[in-house]
Amino acid sequence: MKKIIRIYLLIFVIVLIACQSDDDSSNLPNPENSNVILNSNNLSERINFKSTGVVSVKGAPLENPEEVSEKNSSKVPGEDKVASDLPLVQIAKVSAPVYNGTVLRATHVAINGNYAYVSYNVEGDTYLGAVDVIDISNPLNPSVVLQAIFPNTDISSLDFYQNALYMAGANPSMSTDDANPAFILKMELQDGLLTENLTIMDMPGYVATDVVVNTNGVFGVSGDNGILGKYNLNTQQLDQDAFLTDLRAVEIYNDNKIIVLSGTEGIHVYNSSNLNETNSFETSQDVAEAKRTIDFYKNNVLVSEGPKGLGVYQISNGSKVATIDIPEVDSEETINPNDVVTNAVSVENEHIFTANGAGGVSVYKINDAINNFITIGTLNLEGSANYIKSKNDYIFVADGKEGLKILKTVTTPDSGSGIVCSDYPPYTGGYWLNVNSNREEAYSGSASLMGVNVNAKANLVFCGALAVNKGVNVNSKGTFLIKGALAQGTTEAPYNALIVNNDGVLQIEGSLVIYGNMILNNGATLQFLGSESSITVYGKVTKNGNVTITGDYTDTFNSLK
Repeated sequence: MKKIIRIYLLIFVIVLIACQSDDDSSNLPNPENSNVILNSNNLSERINFKSTGVVSVKGAPLENPEEVSEKNSSKVPGEDKVASDLPLVQIAKVSAPVYNGTVLRATHVAINGNYAYVSYNVEGDTYLGAVDVIDISNPLNPSVVLQAIFPNTDISSLDFYQNALYMAGANPSMSTDDANPAFILKMELQDGLLTENLTIMDMPGYVATDVVVNTNGVFGVSGDNGILGKYNLNTQQLDQDAFLTDLRAVEIYNDNKIIVLSGTEGIHVYNSSNLNETNSFETSQDVAEAKRTIDFYKNNVLVSEGPKGLGVYQISNGSKVATIDIPEVDSEETINPNDVVTNAVSVENEHIFTANGAGGVSVYKINDAINNFITIGTLNLEGSANYIKSKNDYIFVADGKEGLKILKTVTTPDSGSGIVCSDYPPYTGGYWLNVNSNREEAYSGSASLMGVNVNAKANLVFCGALAVNKGVNVNSKGTFLIKGALAQGTTEAPYNALIVNNDGVLQIEGSLVIYGNMILNNGATLQFLGSESSITVYGKVTKNGNVTITGDYTDTFNSLK
């Protein structure tokens, strides 16, 4: 088990047929003789920008439920819903790799700097995996820059550490024991990109399910008949191990603790220096072999528990401090309730994201404590959610064979922009922001809304980060000032336009991204403030009559010319 197999892929294939389509990698040469095949051709075809734009939520709570009457039809639908503080846009979809007619499915995501690394495998007994490298340096234009196909290898999970990828998986032909094909695979990177330099660390078990790395070593877990193994960073030798059954996930906590999840034995806590166990406690029993993840918030571990939803446990004593139940499925949707299970959890910036299979992605806001949270709702995304990872304001959602969705939080430009929002109160209103005629309103913070309407001679200031799913209207002699960032609309419904009507004024100090259409009517003024403002319009810009555009700005797609 401690034997290390170093593979120098002298026959490694990097020459590809020029006309190859990455919708099906069947044309890759000599796949049976290659442990890994790198491909950098035609990968742009797998990026889809047709469903981009502001993401709305379903099932948001009401502002004052006890005061809302079902018979009150005078309000705009959704007007009584509480606006969330999480402005999100979907910036792209990435279709899953296809190899010899087999569609792979995303299993895990690791993020480092400008790159996101996505692992894939297939269901059943077939050994087949892949890794994508996605350049996320430009949120407006993410791209798949390199792909690795592993014709005989499952890739369950991966982690990045010191310019190398560590992958958990299985391959009988690359293991020293056919009955125990699990292994950890180390791939050296060059400038963040995949290479052919591989090192294998054998593990007992049918498949390695997860891996994490820090200065203390490489920590991997394998499922049936498996172990938690600690491997030396320099020699890749197995230094210590602990035997547990049905291991699903492993994570590093506070740099010095290793926490693992077993589907049958719950949570176990170890010192990362020597794998001495310090604590263990039960969680709910889970179905065999299902992928599950864990994450942390302060001194708590959040455990995806399948049909039991999300469990939150105090790490020090194992007491359960909160439960987040499976979200209710809309009765109008034809979804099998058995397909609504919490597969994965991710925590970032006081928000909890859960991937609930056919139930989609649910979001919760943490208040002062983990057991005091607010339900934001379920993101209005197509398809299912089998895995989720949030980091650095990006959210990656794996949707089985449908591939990967890339979401991004709309953020205020950094302090170097000179934008100061402390003079304005935070926005805490509903999903529809309507400023009546001759009124002046000003807000700050982060908000996700359905629509904004600035009526005649009204004045609205929003300082911060704002996302608006449907229309924005600035009416006659009204003024709307954005200090920070505004994202509006979707490419699927460009008719929900941003409209500046006769003698209306839209001022931007920061970033304006419009995923639908923009209409500037006669007498409208579009004014850019400061020296670093920008506008990006995915749809059409229509100018009806005399329109005034002033200031210094960057026009990403030259839409205003």
